[in-house]
Amino acid sequence: MKPPVLFLLGIIFLDQCRVQGTLVIRNQRCSCISTSQGMIHYRSLRDLKQFAPSPNCNKTEIIATLRNGAQTCLNPDSANVKKLVKEWEKQISQKKKQKKGKKYQKNKKTRKAKKSQGPRSKKTP
Repeated sequence: MKPPVLFLLGIIFLDQCRVQGTLVIRNQRCSCISTSQGMIHYRSLRDLKQFAPSPNCNKTEIIATLRNGAQTCLNPDSANVKKLVKEWEKQISQKKKQKKGKKYQKNKKTRKAKKSQGPRSKKTP
């Protein structure tokens, strides 16, 4: 059979079996019961995750993982936390730009090295 026909038959089969995509949910409830009121500097962070409201938790949650491995929930309405999130996102975007720049520099160097070698000639005995 031709691939398009097999694909169409596969779709019909999945539809008949009532296979549907399911939402991957991190928990059946909110992860943050209470939030920290303390000030955290972005340099002390290992990771910062922000979760939008969902059917199981109707509030925005921000979970900070510190360099020592401790996790804390932050108040998303706090001005300090909003500032921290902006600074974190800025740092992440700068790191991504640096990685792209390094890849570009590396590719540029290898191209220059290949050009400088020139065409290889055959050795005659």
